[in-house]
Amino acid sequence: MKIGIIANKNYFEKISPFFGGFLDWLKKNNIDFCVEAEFADIAGYPHGTSIFTMMKISDLLIVLGGDGTILRAARLMRNNQIPMLGIRFGRLGFLAELSGQTYEKGLIDILKGEYRLDERMVLEAQIGDEPELLYALNDVVIFRSHSSKLITLDVHIDNDYMNTFRSDGMIIASPTGSTAYSLSCGGPIVTPGISAIIINPICPHMLSNRPTLVSGDSKILIRFEELEDGCTISVDGQQDIIAHKDTVIKIKQAPYKVKLVRSVNNDFFSVVRNKLKWTQ
Repeated sequence: MKIGIIANKNYFEKISPFFGGFLDWLKKNNIDFCVEAEFADIAGYPHGTSIFTMMKISDLLIVLGGDGTILRAARLMRNNQIPMLGIRFGRLGFLAELSGQTYEKGLIDILKGEYRLDERMVLEAQIGDEPELLYALNDVVIFRSHSSKLITLDVHIDNDYMNTFRSDGMIIASPTGSTAYSLSCGGPIVTPGISAIIINPICPHMLSNRPTLVSGDSKILIRFEELEDGCTISVDGQQDIIAHKDTVIKIKQAPYKVKLVRSVNNDFFSVVRNKLKWTQ
């Protein structure tokens, strides 16, 4: 098995004390690996590999960082998804499976084949007439960027008119994204295996405008009815696009899924209980 290692350079101070020892541990256990060139240069590792080459030769990606690093890797792979295992160095981390302090046993079990693949829905977005399709594991977020005035959005589902929302913006989230921005805006927690898309207005003018789940097979079309000074569309917080009144946004399920490696003894609700600090 060939392992590719991707690390978040923004967490360099946290990852650096761990990095050398981790590579030594991999060598000691006769594990073949390569390291993303961008982080290798910063860390002083002399054998960096371009991330696109890494994705062609690796059987497993180990991602050092937080959920944002996993989102970045998923976006770069597009429809050539390699199973990913996250080792957490971020603040919260719903997607990362292991901790940088206690990874050894979990990683040994996984490399022995004692793991399960957690396949996650991805959203595909087309912004206006742009030919490039954008992909989000978490969410596509529309928000006002330069004005204090509300945005007015017309939303259609499978060519059926749903509603006109006056709000600060709109979150279109996958089940994975249900525990991200959508959750902080009052959205539901959706288990990853459900094929559904969350439509969640941000601070709507009408209190009756509530988060809504639609089928994962739905095709969502959003138009601006009122938009004073433009707004921003953010895809997984990784790509920002400026939109104007005539911009049409189309969102649907992507034709591929992201593959996350999970320990056999871990489950979605244990992660939720831990991260959200649920108590009895």
